[in-house]
Amino acid sequence: MKPLTESQIKALIVLLGDEDIKTAAIARKTLLDARREAKPYLEEARESPDPHVRTRVYGILERLRLDELGKRFEEFAALPSAWLDLEEGAFLIAESAYPTINRDHYRAMLDDMANTFRARMESQNPGRGREVVEALNDYFFRELGFNGNQAEYYDPDNTYINQVLDRRLGIPISLATVYLLIARRLRLPVVGIGMPGHFLLQYNDNLFIDAFNKGQIMTRSECVQFLMNNGFGFHPAYLSPTPTRFMLVRTLTNLIQLYSQTDPDRADSLAGFRDLLTQSYTAKV
Repeated sequence: MKPLTESQIKALIVLLGDEDIKTAAIARKTLLDARREAKPYLEEARESPDPHVRTRVYGILERLRLDELGKRFEEFAALPSAWLDLEEGAFLIAESAYPTINRDHYRAMLDDMANTFRARMESQNPGRGREVVEALNDYFFRELGFNGNQAEYYDPDNTYINQVLDRRLGIPISLATVYLLIARRLRLPVVGIGMPGHFLLQYNDNLFIDAFNKGQIMTRSECVQFLMNNGFGFHPAYLSPTPTRFMLVRTLTNLIQLYSQTDPDRADSLAGFRDLLTQSYTAKV
């Protein structure tokens, strides 16, 4: 494609505000294709007096930003599955909505939470097994105040790790992610369980933890009953540990579903991130 001139780019930006949707869509696509030359002029157009132009310019710039983030996500997804870091993956996903996220701040928050509980364990010596889980649940859900957001379950902020840490609200997989990141700092044997219909945690192969319901402890038979009652049937794989790669895939799938109607461009970008994770996995199998 021949590079666009300054006057051509500025004319296309004006056309973004055209009342004819097809004309505006063609202008948008052309500007996206010419991203390198167009970006400085798009940045200037953020201050356009035309509200339609401003809105559509913002959408284009956001798409360009997500495409750049996608390049970093591609490098992350290409790592061997055993090397994938859940925390880094969660931050990359959060950056898709919060580009200025301060990773150091939230890592320090997680460190402080884990260190506080570690000191408590050392002084109180709660024992092992169920006693440890009950102590961690009391700290995580009662003292720190993490809770399932039943009132606004479909709010995207329930999924982004920075918002879950700030608001202490989330959905099953995001709460499980934060719980798991604290447990890993404490070297506790906790893993994620990607059960259909409801993400859980598992401690030491025998205790299942429902992070969405204030750490309710479930037995294997109760998990099986949940699956049967909700029409999923049962397969042993449903209660097997979920690798980091597929925890991130499930997190992205939730967001894609949430944005599919309200922000299809964002949903499309997130679907690209998800594809990178799955394609990197199948390429190595």
